[in-house]
Amino acid sequence: MTYIEGIQQRLFWIAIIVLLLTFRASAQENWNLVKEEAGIKVYTKTESGSKYNAFKAEMQVSCKIENIVEVLKNTDSINNWVVNCKAVKLLKSEDNDQYYYIETSLPFPFENRDMVYRFQYIEINSEQVKVIVTGIPEYIQPKEGIVRMVKTNGYWLLTSIDTDKTALTYQMHVEPGGLIPAWLANPFIKNVPFSTFKELRNIVQRSK
Repeated sequence: MTYIEGIQQRLFWIAIIVLLLTFRASAQENWNLVKEEAGIKVYTKTESGSKYNAFKAEMQVSCKIENIVEVLKNTDSINNWVVNCKAVKLLKSEDNDQYYYIETSLPFPFENRDMVYRFQYIEINSEQVKVIVTGIPEYIQPKEGIVRMVKTNGYWLLTSIDTDKTALTYQMHVEPGGLIPAWLANPFIKNVPFSTFKELRNIVQRSK
């Protein structure tokens, strides 16, 4: 093999590797529609480095962004719309920065999970508000009999459509910790954002 042929061969394999990596990254970004009902669309996708799928939900509600933000910030109402919420406590609140402790109920034989969530409210412009949700597992000490989740991150995006209608996007990825097999969790993950959106819509449209 000549020197030129060797260079060409190496370039060929480099191109193949780049194409494979690009295809893999593109595949991981592809959302799959897994549930569409009652005006709510739920998507899931594989998450790089995780066995557990991420989810994304979309819907429109007949109210203003301000009404939704008010409900999201209301600690007393969280357990009425966050699915399987057993306990919630506001730990810290500073303007548009809130820290919540939330315990999530799980069916037998699994132990309940908990996490401290940081909600950061960011006004992107006059028609959009983004709420960044970050789990902070080390914020408080773990509680006996409850499994602290390893990782949670995501966001809410609220976009004004007109004077009395808002589009919502809710995206999240969770590492639940403990012994919950991904093959069992992934098929049911679509129910979490769907139920959450249904209850939230009922509350925000009553509050407007």
